[in-house]
Amino acid sequence: MPDKTPWVKIYDDAWDDAIVGNREGLQVLKAAIDEALSTGCAEVAGRFESDFGLVALDNSDWPAAKTRAVSNRWGYLLLPALFIWAVVLPLLGLWKIAGAF
Repeated sequence: MPDKTPWVKIYDDAWDDAIVGNREGLQVLKAAIDEALSTGCAEVAGRFESDFGLVALDNSDWPAAKTRAVSNRWGYLLLPALFIWAVVLPLLGLWKIAGAF
């Protein structure tokens, strides 16, 4: 007979994030979520086995990612540097080798 101890785990791997649990654990989590919606937060310790300790309500907006403006100067410096590295330096090397013989 399967173990009926309620459990819930948050999986965070390279492919996706997921909340996973057995039926009993997910039902108790649902009750904790309902409690958090009505009171603001609900502790889960003692209710089920989990890797988190609290279900909380936060009415603020989703945190937006901060964007950084990249200066156009880097583009002006990077392209000539890449051209020198990829074209001029190999041609200079070949010219030096050809002149050595």
